[in-house]
This record gives sequence, C-alpha cells and structure tokens, in this order.
Amino acid sequence: MANQSHAIEIACFSKEAALIAAEAGAHRLELCANKELGGVSPNLEWVKEIKSKVAIPVYVMVRPRGGNFIYTDEEVLEMENYMLAAHSLKVDGFVFGCLDDKQHLNPIQNERLIKAANHKPCTLHKAFDETIDPFETLNSAINLGFKTILSSGCKTEASQGLSILSKLFIKSYDKIHIMPGGNIRSSNLANIKKHCGAFWYHSAAITDKGILPNAAEINALLNI
Repeated sequence: MANQSHAIEIACFSKEAALIAAEAGAHRLELCANKELGGVSPNLEWVKEIKSKVAIPVYVMVRPRGGNFIYTDEEVLEMENYMLAAHSLKVDGFVFGCLDDKQHLNPIQNERLIKAANHKPCTLHKAFDETIDPFETLNSAINLGFKTILSSGCKTEASQGLSILSKLFIKSYDKIHIMPGGNIRSSNLANIKKHCGAFWYHSAAITDKGILPNAAEINALLNI
C-alpha cells in the first residue's frame, strides 16, 4: 500500500460479505456478527474459513454482546478467552473498547485485552465516540497501546463529525491512526479525506438497502 493515498477496511457481517470485500480489493477486513447490534464477536468457525480463503489482514470484533461498553469482569474474561482462541486462527488484529461508568476508557480492562492481543494491533472501536472527552480519550488510547481509533467524530456519521475528526488527526499525528467510520460511501469519502487527512477509512460499502457489500462501491471507495 506504499503508493496508496488511502486504505479501506470493510466491515463484514458474514462469510459471503468477507469474500466479496476481499475479491473487490479491500485492504483489510473487520469481521463481526449481528449488524443490528452494531457488531459483536463473530463465530470463530467462519473466521477460520475466511482466514483460509483471503490473503489480506483480518481483524475480529471482540464484543460479547450489544448494548453499552461497560463490561463486568466476567465479560472481560470471556473476551480474553475469545482472543486466545482467535490467536490459533492467526487473525491479524482485534477490535474492542471498554468504558467505565463515567464514560471514560476503563484502563484496567483495556490493558488486560491489549495484553491478551499479544502484540497484535488493536483498534479502539466506536466506544470512543461515547466517551466524555474525545481528546482525553485519544491520549488514554495512545498510552494504553491501541494502534487505531475508529471514530465518526462523536456524531452518528463521519460526515457530520469532521470538525472533531480533523482535530483528532492533527493531535494524533505519528502516534496512532484515526480511522473515520460511520456511513462512509464513495459519495462522501472525498470530502471526508479533504477535512481529516486520514489514511485508513472504514465502511460496510452496503448500497441500495442491501445486506452485503457492493463490489462496485468498494472499487469506487478505493479510487477516490
């Protein structure tokens, strides 16, 4: 990707979605289940199948349930065990985020999970957008060892959060990747790129009320 001006990660909620995205030229896959819940940990059997069929990096969501991101110690243990099992499948990275009841990053729980990642890169998902102060959270994420923050700029969609995304990009430069996500499509990516200058962008690439990524849309995202 040395000559690319940007890279595209595609959120995939099924095996079919992952294969479409990889074939269409996505640079990375984020595997998750249950789109209606915003994504939870995918079944490791189909993670194994996808890993056997694609050559690009595969990250997995580590989220035991829908709802908020405030987890019990038992839930964090479940997340750790899931990550341990995922290591045996040679996944390339993990996506998670734990908050405390004050809507700050939970340092102890996130540190446990980053340790469980065993040096594989970790993305702080959109739990980031639910924290009290995104700039305080940015510093916390860097200090904890996250490599990427997925954010829509604390808005529903990335195109609505450009002010915060641009500031995050400036403050994070050379320390952590800011990856805009939240209804990113080929129709708005150029404007988002113009404002925030990120390298990675996250999209499901679903169009026309479909349930699978659209290969033509992925191609358009790649060629903005």
